[in-house]
Amino acid sequence: MKNSLWVNEIFDSIDGEGKTAGQLASFIRLKGCNLRCAYCDTTYAFHEGYLMETETIASKVSYPDITITGGEPLCQDLHGLLELLQDHSINIETNGSMDITPYFRYAGVWFTIDYKSLSSGMSNHMLLHNFRCLRPQDVLKFVVGTKDDLEQARFVCDTYRPGCPVYVGAVFGAISPGEIVEFMKEYELTDWHLQLQLHKFIWAPEARGV
Repeated sequence: MKNSLWVNEIFDSIDGEGKTAGQLASFIRLKGCNLRCAYCDTTYAFHEGYLMETETIASKVSYPDITITGGEPLCQDLHGLLELLQDHSINIETNGSMDITPYFRYAGVWFTIDYKSLSSGMSNHMLLHNFRCLRPQDVLKFVVGTKDDLEQARFVCDTYRPGCPVYVGAVFGAISPGEIVEFMKEYELTDWHLQLQLHKFIWAPEARGV
């Protein structure tokens, strides 16, 4: 089908992470992902989904702010959908392995991009070009589970000097937020933001559509 995308779910909630945490947004979770992170909490999006026309997807959006997530949304061509949603602010959550620059043409689009940690098992899939191109409106995100992951995140920031906010969160249940804070204090990482996954505190950690 022309101008269609494979969708896993569409729902309204608050953003659980990043610079818009706690704000209402419409979520478009797309099906499929090219990576298999050890700590992935949305494995159901790998294979579950249905084909939906972009016009229908756009009609289900409730709020001015939209988060497009996955899976990995950039595994599909988003241009048709973004053309329909140009009057919205759109956060595309992406895993760091796919080129983000073709979507810079859309004024309302910004990226929350992961640099996959060592404990994810996917660090070697990062497209390093992405991290040289980050803009002030984007977010660089690290999900860490170990001290080695924190050291890697510090190395990446020192190497690429991202021109955007940096958010660091814990693999749920693997490392305490306090350990991240202590690391930030040890190295005076005043440009890092600790983030908590709000949706996992408000609802059950395994809950969908929240």
